Amino acid sequence: MGMVDHTAPAPFLPETASTPATSAPPWYTRPRLAALWQDIISRKQKLTTAEAAAEFLSDMKQISDRQFPDWLARLKSHIEDSDLPFDHKREVIEKHDLEMYFYCAIVAAEAIKVFKLFERAPADELMSDINDQIDGALGRNGRKAADLVFDMLRTVKRSQYEEMFKSHDQVMKWIVRLVELDTRPETKEISEDIVFRQEMAAPLALSYVHWWLGFKETHRLAPVY
Repeated sequence: MGMVDHTAPAPFLPETASTPATSAPPWYTRPRLAALWQDIISRKQKLTTAEAAAEFLSDMKQISDRQFPDWLARLKSHIEDSDLPFDHKREVIEKHDLEMYFYCAIVAAEAIKVFKLFERAPADELMSDINDQIDGALGRNGRKAADLVFDMLRTVKRSQYEEMFKSHDQVMKWIVRLVELDTRPETKEISEDIVFRQEMAAPLALSYVHWWLGFKETHRLAPVY
């Protein structure tokens, strides 16, 4: 057995750092990677804002098609009972695009909820996509429906989006204005009648389906960068 040389110098060991190196943050805290991870583990279907707007407008069209005949029959009944001359009664019904008015009212009353349910960036994108697609959803060119929806939206206070009757009553006032019931002496009294507005708003209220709330529970919007 060899002899151990106790006079040899001890082997050199590096000094332990006084402060440990800062570790990188976990990958799942990084925004883009976190979003990808949420896509993997989430069971919700992810859609772009354009795809969500297309589904929304299609569903609102189905609802409008179901509710419009009842609404039109109510309007015709009130006009027939008014003091308007016969030719003017026919003019109110035939001159105006009442089906478009009704559809736009439904879209506006539902679309206002986007601002409460989503962050500003996706909400603005959704409204832009609705604006771009709504006339096409009606099979029409131009921007008449888009302009009308956003005129209606400006009359509906965002803070009141949850109050069913108020939003539908406000868009109904727009329709009354469009068909000029509030400017004709023979129908002005009708247009100011609260019972008339409530009755005419009822088919609109029946279309109050909380569409965007249901969408948010089952779908995810693709991130808006």
